[in-house]
This record gives sequence, C-alpha cells and structure tokens, in this order.
Amino acid sequence: MNLEERYQQIQLDVLKKIRPAKKERELLESKYAEISSKLEKALQDAKIQARIELLGSFSRDTWISGNRDIDIFIILPYESKFSPKDLLNEIKKGIKLDWIRKHAKHPYLYAITDDIEIEILPCYEFELGRKIRSAVDRSPNHKQFIKQNLPVGSNEEVRLLKQFMKGTETYGAEIKVHGFSGYLVELLIINSDGKFLNVLKNASQLLNARITFQENLVIDVEKFKDDSLIVIDPTDEARNVASAVKEQTLANFVAAAQSFLKNPSMHFFFPKQIKITDRKIQIMKDSSVNICAIFHKEPKLADDILWGQLRRFEKGLYKFLDKNLINPIKVDSIVSNNEIITLILTEKQHTPFLQWNNGPPVNKDTQWEFLNKYSRREEVVFGPAIIGNRWKVLLSKKPYYLEDLIKNAIKENAITLPSHLDLKLKSIEIVCKEDLINRFSENKNRSFFLYKLLLGKPSYLIEE
Repeated sequence: MNLEERYQQIQLDVLKKIRPAKKERELLESKYAEISSKLEKALQDAKIQARIELLGSFSRDTWISGNRDIDIFIILPYESKFSPKDLLNEIKKGIKLDWIRKHAKHPYLYAITDDIEIEILPCYEFELGRKIRSAVDRSPNHKQFIKQNLPVGSNEEVRLLKQFMKGTETYGAEIKVHGFSGYLVELLIINSDGKFLNVLKNASQLLNARITFQENLVIDVEKFKDDSLIVIDPTDEARNVASAVKEQTLANFVAAAQSFLKNPSMHFFFPKQIKITDRKIQIMKDSSVNICAIFHKEPKLADDILWGQLRRFEKGLYKFLDKNLINPIKVDSIVSNNEIITLILTEKQHTPFLQWNNGPPVNKDTQWEFLNKYSRREEVVFGPAIIGNRWKVLLSKKPYYLEDLIKNAIKENAITLPSHLDLKLKSIEIVCKEDLINRFSENKNRSFFLYKLLLGKPSYLIEE
C-alpha cells in the first residue's frame, strides 16, 4: 500500500469512529425541538422580541460523534433595550433545568440534560459597519458563510481535521489550549479546496500566513502584528479568526501535519493509551530533569478565567526561575480532583554557587563606586576584573534549591500572584522529584501527564 492509499484508508477508518450515527442525530434534533419550543414560550411570556437560531457545529453538520452539544442563539434586534443578563434571567425562569450561568467573552447559560450539553447564548443582529454589541454577534453570519462556501461533502473533511487537531492537542481556542476554533477549522478546509489532506500538505505555509476570502482585500498587518496566524473573518474584515492561535500551538500543528504525511498513523487522531508501568516510573525517577510541583486548591471559576490566571502564574514563575539562573525548561498545570498541580521542570536543582555581577564600562565614572564596593568583599572569588570593556566580579552565593526558591518567591511577592488562586504558603504544598513521582503513580491521568511532560515529546512520538 503506497502513501496515498494509506492516507485514504486511515481517513475512512477515522470517519467510521467520528461520523455521527442516525440515532445520535435524531436524539439531538429532538432535544433542540424541545428546548427551542420552550424558549419560544419563555420569550412570548416575557414579551421579548427575538428570534431563535441553532448555530454551532451541529447546525452545520461538522460535529463529531460523542460531542453532543447544542448551541442555541437568541438574536435580539440591534436596538433592543434588553441586556443579555436580563434575557438569561427570563429564560431561567421559563425553562426548568439545572442552569449554570457562565461567562467567557459573553454571558450564557449552560446545562446538561439527557447527556446533551445545552448552551443558550444571547446576541444582537449584526451588520457590517455597525459596532457589535456582544462578542458573539457575528455567529449567525459565520453559519451563513460556511453553508454557502463549504463544498458538498466537505463536512466530513472538517470532522477529520477537528479530530486530527484533538489528537495532536491543537484544537480549541480557549486559553488552556490557545488553538484552532471550530469556525477556523471550517475556514481552513474552505481555503484548501474542501480537503483535509490539502490543509496538512500546505501546513508549513501557515507559519506567518495571511489568509483572506475577499479579493483585493488589504490586510492591516500592523493591527495583527502580534498574531502568529492571520485568517480574516469573511463576515468582518476587522477581525482575525486565528487571533487565539499561539505560535507554539501553530508550530505543534505544523510538525504533526508533516509527521503524519511522512508516516501516517491512526495515533495522530487517537493518541496511544500509554500504561505507566514500573519501568516507566523508574525512567521518570532516573531522569536528569529536576521537577517540583505546587499543589493548590481549585477555585470555582469559569474555565477561561481559571486558565487565564494559571497561565499568568506559570509565565511569572518561569521568568522568576530564569532570572535566578536555575534554567527552567517548562512550567505547566493539570487540574485533577478539585486540585491544581503546577509542575516545574528545570535543568538545575539549585541556584549557582557562583554568579557573575556586571559592573560599569571602564570609561564611566561609576566604575569607582563599583571598585570600592567589591575590592575587599569576602564573597568575591574572582575580580574585580576587566572583561571586554567593563568591570565584572564573580561572587560566591548561597544556593537555593528549587523548593526553597519557590517558597521565597511567594513569601516575598517576587511573583505576581493571580487574585483568584489561593497560593499563600499555608495553603500550598510543594513536592519534588521522587516523592512527587510516587504520589502521581497512584493516579492514571496524573502519572501519564507527568510522564509525557518529562519526556517532552508530542503524543504521536511516544512509544509504548
């Protein structure tokens, strides 16, 4: 079987797993009819003028089997005086479900009924040239564009690309992933003549790419200068659909696409379930990489707020460790059993015994102050010496081990601690290396996360 035949066979095998069956479709259609009917009545009772529209991947038939979610939009007239908050309050009164009020860039209601996730999202009518009133006002226009431009049968190609991105951990525009949204996946398929394989074959061109769907459109590059990928929204030229995609996630996708084309496998779509054996536990213990973890409580927050806070903490911690010359490799977190575990990988176990301190250039008057300060100090083991065109001294320092360094950073506010995370010293526990590995080995998900983190490889490169 040649490569092209292998590509085709794998696509067929994947589609068998992810294509929704007739019974599953009918289940969601029935639930939508039930909820939308109740919504109509709730709006009438509250005397709210609005229309109801089914949006999201289910409405476009690009959803994956098992992902049973229904996105119902309530579209208010542009001039409506009703706020999303007022609208959601009326819906909660009119439809008795265990609603959870959530907020990403917009407020919405969320509930699970009969194993189906329901989201009710209020928005306002959108017209190009008018200022949007909510973050999701463009969504009905997105559906219309996809329906008109996605080639017949290419909804299956969208499913393949979504599953490939899920398998390679690049799917999802939320802060935790910073990856590709469902709408962006659909646009990439449209831009690639409706073919999943074309997206993969042209993936390397996505690095710093600029994609538009309008002829002769001039992109305001300065406006999107911080974005790794630019895909202009065909319904609003002022918006980059790919703004959430970070450089690292984009690079991960490009590498995965090229690896699949070279050595196609189902594992790109469905990662191998690696069993953490005693041998793998020993591999982790023998690793030269130093590792510690901060255990802290999971606050009750919306996912995007929680992960926004976590990513800021991770970034601040990484910068602090780098400044203290302990050579951080990676800082990442896992949320498990109402607990957050922030893992820190470093090259070194402690700060250096010796550290250079740079002084002024030899042509500056401040050199005299530097020489007076360091000429007779006991901690100076070398210098003051002229290296290049400036004075330097090599100082003997008390080393701080990673655990103590983290504690000092928190105690002395050397890191900005996110407001919603309880990271006070009395509220956290820091566990390192062998003790951490032993504790993680008791939990399947945690042990695999740690094993994968220590290896530093994408899932498709991990051998059983």
